[in-house]
Amino acid sequence: MNDFSHMVRHKEKLMAYVLHNEFNYTKVSIARLMKISPQQMGQWIKEATYEIQIRKLQSEVVALKQELLQLGYTPMKSLDPSDFL
Repeated sequence: MNDFSHMVRHKEKLMAYVLHNEFNYTKVSIARLMKISPQQMGQWIKEATYEIQIRKLQSEVVALKQELLQLGYTPMKSLDPSDFL
């Protein structure tokens, strides 16, 4: 049997992030709602914050790569040991 609890947990962490950062609920009230400790709630919100920052940076990198390609920059040729013979 597959355990999909990690998928549910991921969504709960993001919901906690939104409740805290966008809707201004306290960590204690969200923790009580989700039946976890306030300390664990603080960790969830921190993890969600990091994940959101990483995803935004990844999107920025993809956009910048496309912009550089449009400006005519291309990836450099990979070095091959035979280049030095």
